[in-house]
Amino acid sequence: MAVLLYVTTIVVGILSAFLYAPLKREATILGIFQSLESWQNVHGIENRVIDGVVACEDLHYHEPSGMLYSACAGEMERMAGWFPGSGTLDHPETPAFGTLVVIDPKTMKSQKLSLDDFSSTFVTHGISLYSPPSDLKTVYIFAVNHVPNPLWATAPSAQPKAASRIELFVHSVGSNTAKHLRTISNPLIRTPNDILALSEREFLVTNDHYYRDGLMRVVEELTHSAWTDLVHMHINDATDVTATVALNSIATNNGLGWGPKRQVLISDAGGGTLYFAGLEGNKNISISHSIRADGIVDNPSFFSDPYTGFDGRDYSGYLLPGIGRAAYFPKSFKDPTGKEPLPSLVWFAPASAGKKGEEEGLGKQPRLLFSDDGSSLRAATTAVIVAIDPATNDGKREGWLFVTGVVAPHMLATKIDFAKALS
Repeated sequence: MAVLLYVTTIVVGILSAFLYAPLKREATILGIFQSLESWQNVHGIENRVIDGVVACEDLHYHEPSGMLYSACAGEMERMAGWFPGSGTLDHPETPAFGTLVVIDPKTMKSQKLSLDDFSSTFVTHGISLYSPPSDLKTVYIFAVNHVPNPLWATAPSAQPKAASRIELFVHSVGSNTAKHLRTISNPLIRTPNDILALSEREFLVTNDHYYRDGLMRVVEELTHSAWTDLVHMHINDATDVTATVALNSIATNNGLGWGPKRQVLISDAGGGTLYFAGLEGNKNISISHSIRADGIVDNPSFFSDPYTGFDGRDYSGYLLPGIGRAAYFPKSFKDPTGKEPLPSLVWFAPASAGKKGEEEGLGKQPRLLFSDDGSSLRAATTAVIVAIDPATNDGKREGWLFVTGVVAPHMLATKIDFAKALS
């Protein structure tokens, strides 16, 4: 008996040693032990609220035009009842009818685009932009659309509730419309989250879960299993597409983005990890290395500092936005008023973190750039920095950090001092 007790004690001790670190990290990422009362807000010099930008999960900066683009569901109550991206499938009868939105980062005004040749349900999620090098005023916009499956009502045991797909639009910079070109569906597009446009006919798309709902989706999240994948899609003609799995080694595959020199950014949301990858021939993806933040990592982006020539300092780097206290997200998400607090976090890592072998150096790991308890900005899922020309800003090196989220009632812009915040 004594021997058994001794062996049991050793086994428990060993298991505890192995499990303590990963369980502690998981608790940190999910914010399990962090209360709202103790939340520390970290903002910039000043904040501005941008209205008319409701429930926008993703945001992209179109450098040639200097404009921001997003896809917004527009209705908090409908999102609370139907958003397959969060596993919310309660009310397929009342999905959102969202739209595309353009935001001017200078005037802080938003404009909803009229969608020509498109009258479908539009439950928005991730988007991606592509402009041909020969025509930078034309913007192709790929957007996830989580439509309810019309076949589910007649065959619920054989059909999934959602028939998520990708919509392709084309927009001319400065116009107030976007023309729908086509809908892209494929069996490999199951739980699409984000998109990375490679051309007007080619893109990558992440599936953030293998299971759409139910117990196994919960198991998938709790075990952090690498059951998700990244799919390469090629549009062959008006009716045909080719789909192949390009990567299937990352758990909770989520946001995509471009780094410098065609570097691909891939987030493991539940693992709080940003992966850096190379892209060869548009189909072959090779992971180089990764960095980890102390929180959820949703839609990553890279800020390329356009004014390094002004003072010789380069503030370029990676943004890693995510929802704070994510363990409480499933409950708070379903608040139809959109008022239950959901904190926001944005982490920043310098450009050197994207270079293999340099990411572990002092100051190379992600550090907190923005934090809010949910009172100013609810549930951040995306963030972009737009620099201010120092020649028009008394020589000051500053910029606006734009942050919004999937259940945020607005967008928040906070001005940051680059020397203090990014160095």
